[in-house]
Amino acid sequence: MAGTPELVQSNGIFHGLPVYPDDASHQNLTAIVTGATGISGYHMLKVLCAAPERWSKIYTLSRRPPPDYFYKELGEGASRIEHVEADFLAGPETLAKTIQAVVKKVDHVFFFSYMQPAMKGGVLGMWSEADELARVNGELIANFLGALKLANLVPNRFLLQTGAKHYGFHIGPATNPSFESDPRVLLENNFYYPQEDSLAKFCSETGAQWNVVRPSYIIGAVRDNFLNHMVGIGVYAAVQAKLGRPVQFPGDYIAWDREFCQSTAIMNAYLEEWAVLNPKAGNEAFNAQDGLPFTWGRLWPYLGKWYGTSWTPPEDDPAKYKVVESRWKETPRGYGPKGETRISFSLHEWSEDPEVQKAWKELSEEHGLLVDHFKDAARRAQVFAMSDSSIIGGWALSLSMRKARKMGFHGSVDSYESMFDTLRDLAKLKVVPPLAVAEYVE
Repeated sequence: MAGTPELVQSNGIFHGLPVYPDDASHQNLTAIVTGATGISGYHMLKVLCAAPERWSKIYTLSRRPPPDYFYKELGEGASRIEHVEADFLAGPETLAKTIQAVVKKVDHVFFFSYMQPAMKGGVLGMWSEADELARVNGELIANFLGALKLANLVPNRFLLQTGAKHYGFHIGPATNPSFESDPRVLLENNFYYPQEDSLAKFCSETGAQWNVVRPSYIIGAVRDNFLNHMVGIGVYAAVQAKLGRPVQFPGDYIAWDREFCQSTAIMNAYLEEWAVLNPKAGNEAFNAQDGLPFTWGRLWPYLGKWYGTSWTPPEDDPAKYKVVESRWKETPRGYGPKGETRISFSLHEWSEDPEVQKAWKELSEEHGLLVDHFKDAARRAQVFAMSDSSIIGGWALSLSMRKARKMGFHGSVDSYESMFDTLRDLAKLKVVPPLAVAEYVE
């Protein structure tokens, strides 16, 4: 017997999005969104605000209130948002009093809070502070969960967003494509695991259900997020065009051709809304990626065209490359040789060039840019090491979407179109210089 057909819809460049039933379980819902000023939290707000028939009240929790431009972009939906200024490191008791004073009911929680300790930079050194990452981010969620219990606020569903580092891609070759059922990689500390354990314990004690969503590198535009690989890419291309230089590719042909999935922030948010509203998806983890093939080799010619300059492929001469090995002899997948990454240069190194810094200053003044990505060594490490870690690499990154597809989520977006829109939006926010073209071209 044929099953009930699943209705889907398109919204701009996003296709296969769910259509929800018009019933009481999908009406007058209340959400908490933590980390709302970040790239994921903001795009979650965009999705929730666009559905007033479902989400009647949205509480945003973060140390800082969302900037004014957030509310402008969210339109009418902004009237349903109430911000709660909360320090998640203050301890459960203090946090509970803060939340309880404002929030009286919650149906679903979307947790995006994150803290990044100072980075060493470098292609494979970016996530090297594993113990400190685990300590501070484990504390964030443990304090918040404790506060919810003390405030007697138990959601129907609590969604935690983690990422592809769950599978160990950041420290070496992992199993491809990765399935949500793959075992944890225990070569070093990973803050996702204690976060998941804290959430599972909370749900066991309270009767709430959980979801975990694991995206790859996230495509999206906000002004104050420096762990955004698109920022460094946009700055690099704009400065190269200003200098009359091509956008050169810093990795080798393995990095150029490898499968590397992207995860557009608003597509992640569509999946996350679907997950918490799907009664069959309770206590399940889901990968999140755009759903269409992507390689850096396909993007690079587009990038040159978007910024009005030429492009070059990887170097042919093996002598031009520096080889960096993954930091563990063992691999995340448990067998095979350790990973090797070949680099002809890095964007982090490129950012230290005086000519590059002079060109950036001129572009910044010319376009009235509001963020200085070159202001000091720490900022350059944040911005450009993030881009390096995505572009340069000796192994594939592939997240299987088979689980979400089987359960009924069919959303997809062309990552190249999404990247263009993000670069254009970053320019509107005065984060990167404007592109040379107004509309998407290949």
